Amino acid sequence: MHFFSDEDLNFVRQVEGVEKVEYAKQDQSISNIDIFVRNKKTTKSLGFSKLEKDPIILGRKITHLDEDTHQKVVLITEDTAKDINQDINKVLGSGLDLKGKLYQIIGIYEGGKSEVFDMTPDIKVPKGTYQYYENAQDNPSQIKITVADNFKPSNISQKVIKKLENIGSSRNFGQYTTFDMTVLTDGIGKVLKILTYFVSSIAGISLFIAGVGVMNMMYTSVSERTKEIGVRRSVGARRVDIRTQFLAEGLMLTVSGGLIGYILGYLVALAISLVLPFKVFPDFLTIILTITITVVIGLLFSITPANMAARKDLVEILR
Repeated sequence: MHFFSDEDLNFVRQVEGVEKVEYAKQDQSISNIDIFVRNKKTTKSLGFSKLEKDPIILGRKITHLDEDTHQKVVLITEDTAKDINQDINKVLGSGLDLKGKLYQIIGIYEGGKSEVFDMTPDIKVPKGTYQYYENAQDNPSQIKITVADNFKPSNISQKVIKKLENIGSSRNFGQYTTFDMTVLTDGIGKVLKILTYFVSSIAGISLFIAGVGVMNMMYTSVSERTKEIGVRRSVGARRVDIRTQFLAEGLMLTVSGGLIGYILGYLVALAISLVLPFKVFPDFLTIILTITITVVIGLLFSITPANMAARKDLVEILR
């Protein structure tokens, strides 16, 4: 039985808004499969053997001859073997039911470490044998549809399903379902937006604390330089000159600190990118944003100490 046929593709092309339709290239390197262990159904990952390159701790490897002659042989992980029998030596030679077909267990390998991103399958079979008995290459179960511009993918998918349910070649053998990539990207976008808000809130708190630190430093500077302020005022400096001086010092402090932090952050990210599959490049917009934020922080938290320095009474200073 064929889930989709060339005739189905022609039906889908007739739907308004469909720009392109083709059979989906299914990655069958690793998939999930239900097996029965001690009369209990459990889900394991199924993958293809690397034939004579598979590391085996017990039994033998799958050979090219096994694949060429479509032998129903299988390798399983040590954990899967223990699920079947705690004495893994007794597991060798026994049968394993995979989708109604009995495969003989000929080898046991260590497998993964049960980590989140571990991609080692629990069960390995010869690729040729699996495709021969499952008819995987000649039985496409998915089609890929490209939607034209100015059309909503969800609306087009519903029209396609409705058409296939009416005249599709497999309309009487199951149910058509869709997977819209925009749903996935929208979900990722929402998660990233929440993370952005969270990181921004932490950054805002950090900036506020840094601003308070700058203000304390400026207050200390004003207190320790009272005589300098008096001397400048006595030789003709105006209040606005004193205020400008301390504002400039506050700006220099925050802007220089922001630029140093940006450079250090970029260098750390660049070092990390050396072991990652992507590179880091300086962004002109982020540089401008860094300078803008540091200028605003410098002005907001330096204005009060600068005003305090400008309002100091010359007579009290010189007394």
